[in-house]
Amino acid sequence: MKKDVVFMTALVTERCDPDKHIETYTEFSIKSWKWWCDNNDAILFVFNQSTIDTDEMMPTWQRWYVYDILESNNIDYNRILLIDADMMVKWDCPSIWDLADGNYAGVKDDLGIGWTYHSMVGYKEFFSDVDLDWERYINNGMVVLPKPDVIGKNFCKEIIDFYEENQKELIWREKNDYRGTDQTPVNYIAERTFGMTKKFLPKKFNMNHLHKTNILDNFMYIDTGYVWHFNGLPTSDRYDTMKKCWDKVKDNYV
Repeated sequence: MKKDVVFMTALVTERCDPDKHIETYTEFSIKSWKWWCDNNDAILFVFNQSTIDTDEMMPTWQRWYVYDILESNNIDYNRILLIDADMMVKWDCPSIWDLADGNYAGVKDDLGIGWTYHSMVGYKEFFSDVDLDWERYINNGMVVLPKPDVIGKNFCKEIIDFYEENQKELIWREKNDYRGTDQTPVNYIAERTFGMTKKFLPKKFNMNHLHKTNILDNFMYIDTGYVWHFNGLPTSDRYDTMKKCWDKVKDNYV
């Protein structure tokens, strides 16, 4: 029987996380999403092992093999939600798939306009045929893939093909002129592929850069959002921050 799948990318990468902090803070991500999936008749798949060197292909790029990975693990999937490992979900979060309504969907990433624009300019030469406005830029930390599956598969294949065609240049840029990894190219490809059918979900479903919005240390994010994204913090700080969150809310996941 097909089930909806939450696909969490939790690969270790020496380049960005040499001390492997991701192996500790994902404890709390997994606890919250496992409980949520169990209560929404869904499967949590934790992508934490790969045969591909993460220095040659960052985890954020590898996640777009999602269909191949699920099929190789004999998972009969229905709708797919991609998430980062530094995200926790609130116990009463509504169905994110239902909100997407079969469309490619995510939350706008508009808290760091300067960085976003800088990244868009940096990757523009690869996408001269695409007009992407920063107001239509999605944070890849949480993305709903479209239905039917053939559309999602073709989209993911286009991303992988882009990476393979430009791998050397992309790796050089990631190491020497950092403007992000997959997020901006994927936004260009999504804009070209889906256009006005791309769906923007409410901010509550990806409360990113919590420290920038003055809702982190006072735990306001718990009441104001459904998906808490602890990005932007040093990886060494995420365990303590996410543990404090879990200790405060864990009684709701029973």
